[in-house]
Amino acid sequence: MNKINLIIADDNEDSVEILDYFIEQLPEFEVISICKDGEQLVQEVMAKSPDLLLVDINMPTINGVDAIKKCLRIKPNLNFIFITGYDEFAVKAFELSALDYIVKPIEKTRLYMALERAKNSIGIDKNQSKKPGEKLKRLPVKFNGSTYYIPIDQIIFIEKSGKKCLIYTQSRVYETYENISDIYMYLNPSVFSQTHRSYIVNLQKVSHITPKNETYLVYFLEIDEYAHISKLKIQDVQKQLHQLMTN
Repeated sequence: MNKINLIIADDNEDSVEILDYFIEQLPEFEVISICKDGEQLVQEVMAKSPDLLLVDINMPTINGVDAIKKCLRIKPNLNFIFITGYDEFAVKAFELSALDYIVKPIEKTRLYMALERAKNSIGIDKNQSKKPGEKLKRLPVKFNGSTYYIPIDQIIFIEKSGKKCLIYTQSRVYETYENISDIYMYLNPSVFSQTHRSYIVNLQKVSHITPKNETYLVYFLEIDEYAHISKLKIQDVQKQLHQLMTN
């Protein structure tokens, strides 16, 4: 695989120096630019189309979260990792589908774990013209030292519960510490929908949808459990269901 080109965006010189030093030791990665603020980051993404961003949240001109939102309009499949001194932005980071979220001070082992995850994600993007879910028939997930290979067409829905993800099939529920956004990367988006920040639903398994208070409950043909659809996603889900029925 070709080198993974990445951009570091951080206005703290010490953090940049540490990141640059750690990344230099990884031959598969190459730092192609260092940005001191969010506005510069957006410009560099437009100019250089990097594979990966390491982004501090508290930066001048445009903060890291808003800069990433702008970058995603340019490059919707962009891979990025937030690195920050604060942990209160974690939920917002993963709502944007960040690959990871690292709290300073930066530890080498923690950074390398995040970069390994990024390498796997980017490797799939670079080496396959289709999305992984369009080729894979089984979803590989790790738990307690074992790797489970779950037939994708048997997955009914996936729920984020605390630090775990629960993967529901008719026969059993699998557990994993994988991020829900990483799992979604492997799934065919015409069949699976992330209906809520904590749920991914196999639309082919849906029995019915019922409104309840400020959310919607989605029920399934094969199990008694239910998932949630946020009110922001309900129209998209209904549109996808209609497309599945008419195709």
